[in-house]
Amino acid sequence: MKIKKAIITCAGFGTRFLPITKTIQKEMLPILNRPLIDYVVEDCVKAGIEDIIFVVGEHNYQVMHYYRENQRLYEYLKKSNKLHLYEQIADLHKQANFYFVKQKDSDPYGTAIPVILAKDHVQNEDAFLVLMGDDFLYQSEEKSVIAKMIDTFAMSNAKALLTCVQKPDEVLSKYGVIKSHQSGELNFLEEIVEKPQLGLAPSNLVNISKYIFTKEIWPILDQQAINPQSGEMYITDSLQTLAKTEPVLVYTPPGKYLDGGDPLGWLLTNLTIAKDHPEIWPIIKDFVNQT
Repeated sequence: MKIKKAIITCAGFGTRFLPITKTIQKEMLPILNRPLIDYVVEDCVKAGIEDIIFVVGEHNYQVMHYYRENQRLYEYLKKSNKLHLYEQIADLHKQANFYFVKQKDSDPYGTAIPVILAKDHVQNEDAFLVLMGDDFLYQSEEKSVIAKMIDTFAMSNAKALLTCVQKPDEVLSKYGVIKSHQSGELNFLEEIVEKPQLGLAPSNLVNISKYIFTKEIWPILDQQAINPQSGEMYITDSLQTLAKTEPVLVYTPPGKYLDGGDPLGWLLTNLTIAKDHPEIWPIIKDFVNQT
């Protein structure tokens, strides 16, 4: 199976980062000298993804500007005899075919909505990725975690995949926790238990919102109603409906899960990436040891 398209969702307000996200989109906050979302894009490109569909807020243009050419910057660097600096960004727009879908303020809210809005771009695909723009799976080697995810899905005969990582018992109440059953060497979804009480979680596997879907998801999304308690439409509800009739693979990936969606996670993500930069990591270590 060759998966060629990925939806990356980045239309939220980033309220856990206020006040900075009043002006700067959460996914565009820097991890060293690159925006957070660019690490997601990089792994997609390494996995052979050809088309990336960003679902962005209707008033937000930062991701769009980052992945398009900047002629004004080019002319400025040329005039300043610094054109060599443009080489670092000259090919950003060539990594894949980039598309931008606007999520309007008037649209319903929830994790299923970006998938519905991007349907025209992916509905004819045998399978496609759905990823978040504020977290990613990281390996220091030049390998793609997403490629491994696709390979595992291809051999499973499943109709969808969700990606999970293990968390300690004391934090499980913050997550959607997976109840699954094993078939051979693979795990398949039975239920996602949202924020279980302490001691009642069915496992230590939590959903990190990285998915593969096939065409089987569309009839479910077409009929799915907004959750009456929250007023949102959740993609996890769609997955659980699908799992009642079709196999949904529960995948635990290699690498480190880096969540930049809150200030502490963002800082730890920066430090994790910095460890693989020998020109700066000793300086950071010395600074920490001296404080």
